[in-house]
Amino acid sequence: METALVLAASLTDLLATLAYGAHLRRFSVRSGRLGLALLTMGGLLALTGLVARLVAGKEGALETGFLAVAAVGPLIWALSQLSREERRPAALFGAFVAPVATMLTYALHVFDRESHVAFPGEVELVRPIHIGFSLVGFVVFGVAAVCSAIEVVQEYRLKTKRVTLAGRTLTGSWSLAHLERVTRLSLIIAFPLYSIGVALGAVSFARIDAALVTRHAIMAGSSWVVFAMLMWARLVFGLKGRRAAIMTWASFGLALFVVLLSALRLTD
Repeated sequence: METALVLAASLTDLLATLAYGAHLRRFSVRSGRLGLALLTMGGLLALTGLVARLVAGKEGALETGFLAVAAVGPLIWALSQLSREERRPAALFGAFVAPVATMLTYALHVFDRESHVAFPGEVELVRPIHIGFSLVGFVVFGVAAVCSAIEVVQEYRLKTKRVTLAGRTLTGSWSLAHLERVTRLSLIIAFPLYSIGVALGAVSFARIDAALVTRHAIMAGSSWVVFAMLMWARLVFGLKGRRAAIMTWASFGLALFVVLLSALRLTD
């Protein structure tokens, strides 16, 4: 039951992510409200799964912590928006909460399904290197993701004349040109590091029954493919602005899944 609830929460959060993605394209109030409703539902499903896990007495502090964050985070965000005086949910930051909740819950679901997979001894030697490169690349990638998020906030503020970040005007070092330069540099550094990590991870997949790790392999490969497409779009076609930011966050979300699942397996 718990596994089914976590999967349902993940799928609901994914729908919320898509709704928020539509909101980022046109800043539609309707899509923002839909995203908020779906994110609230996903948080409730994750909370129910957390309660079921605690009642069942399952071990794993990290897994329980991930599920708690996936449940409490969206619910706190939803309550903060519903309590606003104007009753118009500011969907902008929900677009960054939803993909994180999606990857948290889906990583937990995949881990529950694949936790019994045993890695051969020689693969255990490769795993620390694979995880190290992936983690460093992911951290640098995270800088690009944060800058992309601030770019969207800045553009939203300029269009609506009323949105700021943490109550402060985004000027000076937070200019769009500066954010674009930092994002570009971070991606150039992160891509080769993350590529090495994914390549070494493929060694693990090659030594295990592929049927048992299909979802992990597909998600890891997909994260690299989307990352490569992002690099191509930015460096070759000069993609910038909101579309580039959305693509950056899509790639970052997939990379987040790989890192979360790796962290769960390290504690297994």
